[in-house]
Amino acid sequence: MFKRPSDIPFARDTSAWFLPWMVMLMVFFAGLTTAGTLSLNSMLSRWSRSISGSLTVQVIPIEEDGRINKRKTQQEMEDVLDILRKTAGIASAKALTDSQMKNLLKPWLGESFLLEDLPMPHLIDVQLLPDAEVDLEMLRTLLAQKTPNASLDVHKLWLGKLIKLVRTLDFLASALLSMVIVTTSVIVIYVTCSSLAVHKPVIELLHQTGAHDGYISKQYAQRTALLASVGAIVGFLGVLPIIYLLSSVASEVQGGLLSEARFDAASWGLLCLVPVLAVVLSTLTAYWTVQKTLRRML
Repeated sequence: MFKRPSDIPFARDTSAWFLPWMVMLMVFFAGLTTAGTLSLNSMLSRWSRSISGSLTVQVIPIEEDGRINKRKTQQEMEDVLDILRKTAGIASAKALTDSQMKNLLKPWLGESFLLEDLPMPHLIDVQLLPDAEVDLEMLRTLLAQKTPNASLDVHKLWLGKLIKLVRTLDFLASALLSMVIVTTSVIVIYVTCSSLAVHKPVIELLHQTGAHDGYISKQYAQRTALLASVGAIVGFLGVLPIIYLLSSVASEVQGGLLSEARFDAASWGLLCLVPVLAVVLSTLTAYWTVQKTLRRML
């Protein structure tokens, strides 16, 4: 009986045309928030894997009369290595070579610098046995007693602070996404109710000719899905160049946290769900709003 695409003259309803703009903005902000959250968690995951089960010991060069005593410094390095290799739970302890130190400093100091001109401590990379429980306090005390120029850097301490920061940002991102969802729903409800008020005579006529609430709700849902899809696609396309720009900047950084913030296939898949979910949310909200309003209206 009702074979036309729409029996309701939506073209006369100008209030619905700002819906794509609002959905576009919501998808844009939600996309940026999601991309930032995924990048932060990717960075944290990569760093956790790279430094898990490891420690770092630094040995300050010994100075005498304003000059570094290389012989005593080297002897202290040997003493530290001996202590570390005798400690239960430690798999290996190796002093970083000059070339390795230069590679660590290169992202910040560039290529043209002499390591000998810098008052840099000597670093020792310590790898722990799998599932080993090392008494770090005892090791720190032992190093302080026998090698006063050595200090133990436990990665878990600052990594724990980093994890806390990322978790806080995750919470803020979730709160922002919740606000986006609520705002989108309110906008769809407002637009749908306004349209129902404008087209009330037509809807009453459709009811008199045999149209049921589900039929009218379906037409509104289809119309909302079309408008929301346009806005969602434009909003999503606006996010892509920003992600590309930030990814390009991050890829140029050699070393540091920023270089680990990457977007993998799973992250892209989750990001692509943002516009889809925005359209689904808008469509279902419009359908539910029409159903509920018609029960009160007619």
